[in-house]
Amino acid sequence: MLNFPLFSTTTAFKYCTQLLLVLISFTLISPLYAEEEEEVDDTKYYELSPPFVVNLQTSERRMRFLQVRLQVLGNPAAIEAVQTHNAPLRDVIITALSAQNRESVNTPKKKKALQNEVQAAVEKVLKELTGKKQIEGLYFTNFVIQ
Repeated sequence: MLNFPLFSTTTAFKYCTQLLLVLISFTLISPLYAEEEEEVDDTKYYELSPPFVVNLQTSERRMRFLQVRLQVLGNPAAIEAVQTHNAPLRDVIITALSAQNRESVNTPKKKKALQNEVQAAVEKVLKELTGKKQIEGLYFTNFVIQ
């Protein structure tokens, strides 16, 4: 029988022991790294539906309308709060939108100001009803003046 010893028995045992120690170390240390990972961002967008349609304030003889689609950004608890308190939130949004006229929403800067105003109103209502600010953002996803 041909014998080609690559390793002696003690050398093989030494390498197997070292490999076993590395595997055990990896098994013990990997959970520590898993705990240090960043938390998963669970924020979601939720569309308030149906879209908001209001009459704009006008001194003209012709009626002007504003149609807006809104989405709110928040964690699942915030989205649930928005769904639960949909009626008072829609009321405060409609009130804020219907107080506008064509000139108060005809530029991007004015639309952004209205967006901030509506978001503040929504946050206020949610804070009154739940004790927390809840949402992280409110966005216009459609904005039509007719």
